[in-house]
Amino acid sequence: MRIMTSNIWGDYFGNEVSSREGQLYDVYKKYDADVIGVQEATGNWWKGEMFRNLIKDGYTLISPYYVNPDDFAAEPCAPLHEGFNYVPLFVRRSKFKILECGYEVLRNTPDRSKAITWAVIEDKETGKLCGVVNTHFWWMSRGQDDNLLRAENAKQLVAVNKYINSKYFCPVFSFGDMNTILGSEVFEVYDINHIVHLLDKAEKGSKCSSHHGDPVRGEDNRYHGKKTENGKDKSIDHMVGYGEGYKVSEYYIIEDQDALDATDHSPVYVDIDLF
Repeated sequence: MRIMTSNIWGDYFGNEVSSREGQLYDVYKKYDADVIGVQEATGNWWKGEMFRNLIKDGYTLISPYYVNPDDFAAEPCAPLHEGFNYVPLFVRRSKFKILECGYEVLRNTPDRSKAITWAVIEDKETGKLCGVVNTHFWWMSRGQDDNLLRAENAKQLVAVNKYINSKYFCPVFSFGDMNTILGSEVFEVYDINHIVHLLDKAEKGSKCSSHHGDPVRGEDNRYHGKKTENGKDKSIDHMVGYGEGYKVSEYYIIEDQDALDATDHSPVYVDIDLF
């Protein structure tokens, strides 16, 4: 299975969705992940075409405010209202059955976009299970208080991992924009709780940072990004694992031009075999 995380650059800065969503959709189509977790899914992303196209392509949308996740394909995208989900999950409907899913806002974090969306999925062919958990942690870096808040975010994520693992006896894969680098307080929390970075388990892995910075609008009125010169030690998007029963063949950071132009974060994917 292939799992992807992608911060899609919410339109907080006049960076309209309509000029970028086609490029990002093309990236998703090319790399063909089975699970996609996105962050910064602002209202105009919900109003746009990309989410609808993913559903038409055969993905189940995991998000609150629906009763039955398996009915998502027949429904329009989530209604825009205060409190809608900024961190939805997309799961390939033909390959996986959804056993349970959930959503929670990160506690004591003064930004409702920082949340967790999760699902337990079963491979329809093999019967193998795993948990998939999409998140976006607190973003500011004014001092130690912000670092500690992200550590609290990590503890809440750990609790979701342990719930899934203890109930279903399966590995859990968590991913998203964690707004922190390796070696931070967040990773101290992970280390204590035996959560490992999937890059460390990968047979092959990218060496660059996942964050390449804001694309710049050109004279053609389109956004243009460029590859980062930073190494993996500057990454703030991470994919981690908890539990046993899997191996990672590749951990890959996408630097296609469409991805560089569409968002400030390169999508990241892992290829995982469950056993």
